[in-house]
Amino acid sequence: MNRERAKGPIATNPARGLNWLVEQLDSRNQVVDEFSAHRLLTEADLSLAEIAPFVEESAEGYSRRCVVRRETYELLVLTWAPSQGSVAHDHSGSLCGLKVVQGRLTEELFAQGPDGQVRTTTRQRLGAGGILVDPGVVVHALGNDPDSNEFLVTVHIYSPPLPEIRRYAVTTKPPANLFLRRAREDTPVVAILGGGFTGAMTFANLLRVGSLAPSPLHIVMIDRQPAFGEGVAYRTNDSKHLLNISAGAMSAWQDRPDDFLRFAQAQDASIKSGDFLPRKIYGQYVRQTVLRLADSCPDYLSGEMIRDEATGLRPAQSGWTIQTASGGTIQADLAVIAMGHRPPDDPWLRRWTGPRHRFVADPWAALVLSQIGQDEPVLLLGSGLTAIDAMLTLNRRDRTAPIIVVSRRGLTPLPHLRDAKPATDVSELIAQWVHSNETLTARRLVSALREKAAEARKKGIDWRQIIDGLRPIIPKLWGRLPTHERKRFLRRLRPFWEIHRHRMAPDIAEVIGTLRQAGKVELVSGTLASASADEEGVSVVLRLAGAKARRTVRVAWVINCTGPGAHNRHTTHPILRPLIEAGTLREDELHLGLQTNANGQAIDSSGEIIETLLVAGTLRKSTLWESTAVPELRQQAQEVALTAMATLASMPQRCAIPR
Repeated sequence: MNRERAKGPIATNPARGLNWLVEQLDSRNQVVDEFSAHRLLTEADLSLAEIAPFVEESAEGYSRRCVVRRETYELLVLTWAPSQGSVAHDHSGSLCGLKVVQGRLTEELFAQGPDGQVRTTTRQRLGAGGILVDPGVVVHALGNDPDSNEFLVTVHIYSPPLPEIRRYAVTTKPPANLFLRRAREDTPVVAILGGGFTGAMTFANLLRVGSLAPSPLHIVMIDRQPAFGEGVAYRTNDSKHLLNISAGAMSAWQDRPDDFLRFAQAQDASIKSGDFLPRKIYGQYVRQTVLRLADSCPDYLSGEMIRDEATGLRPAQSGWTIQTASGGTIQADLAVIAMGHRPPDDPWLRRWTGPRHRFVADPWAALVLSQIGQDEPVLLLGSGLTAIDAMLTLNRRDRTAPIIVVSRRGLTPLPHLRDAKPATDVSELIAQWVHSNETLTARRLVSALREKAAEARKKGIDWRQIIDGLRPIIPKLWGRLPTHERKRFLRRLRPFWEIHRHRMAPDIAEVIGTLRQAGKVELVSGTLASASADEEGVSVVLRLAGAKARRTVRVAWVINCTGPGAHNRHTTHPILRPLIEAGTLREDELHLGLQTNANGQAIDSSGEIIETLLVAGTLRKSTLWESTAVPELRQQAQEVALTAMATLASMPQRCAIPR
């Protein structure tokens, strides 16, 4: 059936059209409430002809185009082809008011289940002129029916501008009994703070180990994000964002190397071990890994998925007390801190003047990237993997405005080999570095690596094989470097190590190379001097590297792609800061993370091991350095689970604690 875009309603009162709506919203100069949003959308007489400049068809998914963005609100036009729709989501507390201009909108509402997934409750349809207002807490999905013969066009008010939409995992299956069982009062409780890859796989490992030991255990996982298992890395819904490791090396289990590959091939039999797959698939895999174990675990195990933010953690008479943002309290015998990356630091400090609504502070959380117009110039701060993701999202076939990428050294991640090769033997280097009594220095490391790479090249061995061979011993190397040498590495060598170690998929490297050759992406070596913003854009002054010259660029948007925020006194998660100040936790001298022993148990300020408080994930960077990728994190999750079970088994019989 041929589908044509309908003409849409003709405005009967142009004086109350799109411009009138913007004027009304601007005149308020404050966040819009539900009553006002409904009244304004009811009174607004919006025609398709008037909003036509913002209507855009896309084969990749529904399009979002910004009409205006202010500090207190943003106004968007969304275009949905037949069968296109959103994922199940909420609006992170921002009000959403929408009006249908053309077509019929289907809204599907969901209820949250005890297993961290949602299930459909009701559906409703709205025709042209229909209005929905959501205060920011409703979980729903919107879309255009597959059998529709026209495009759906809607106008949306978000107030304040959407920080992100939190995506939910949808299922039709009933929850596993694990999540329905009520634990006895004397059952030991393990609480996991964080529900990304590390937290989810700690949960999975506890289920796996607990199934082998016939002893009751209750596992609680707490995370503010509703779709557990995704974290920052796998939360993206953009199919252009690919894994940085091929499918055959991405198993969540050390002893089941083909586990992820088999999961992916069950969805698409043509997938091969060397393929680099969309990251959103991996989040689904991690979640299903946990849920499969939950379906088959014995009845003496029970669990909870708590969608909330942990705001307090303090020692209790027996174990730990955890407070959540909603006012809840959880008593745990043992706690695992598995919180991931902090949001990026603000690189502007006091160098920005004017409104900030065209500065995207956190590209991982921001939906705004999808609504940036093809004719709007963009400045990216940073040129690592975060910037690569942003370029891929911004890259559309009709893009005409430039993307300017600024970083101190102008380095971008190097590509993986298209045909993977095995890691090479580096035992000779291990003998020099790990088993030598001579003090290890950053300079020695670099010199020896260069010599090894030169020798290997003559034998047809690629430098990537050497880097891959080093990965298992990096924690030992990091442990041997004195503090002043670690500082030297961070100050001078880290950017060069990162582009070799954290590589991008070959296909992505080709896309970025094509964009640069076509002049759509410009890479600039320099630093930020100042920024002056107004309602329409930002003027940025750059200090160019290697010269005293400065350059001023005018852009519509500035996106912070500097990468995860450092763990330091200013950005430490609020739940950890009181524990550090009290001496319960100890951070390292370089503020990279928390001090732990080899098993992941926390170390306090006096050097004592806290057996019932474990750490996994990026916060172990201070001890291990390599603590961000799946091969290292899956090992940590397993070690932490084994340590937790051994610790609980060694604890004396205790009195029942009210739960």
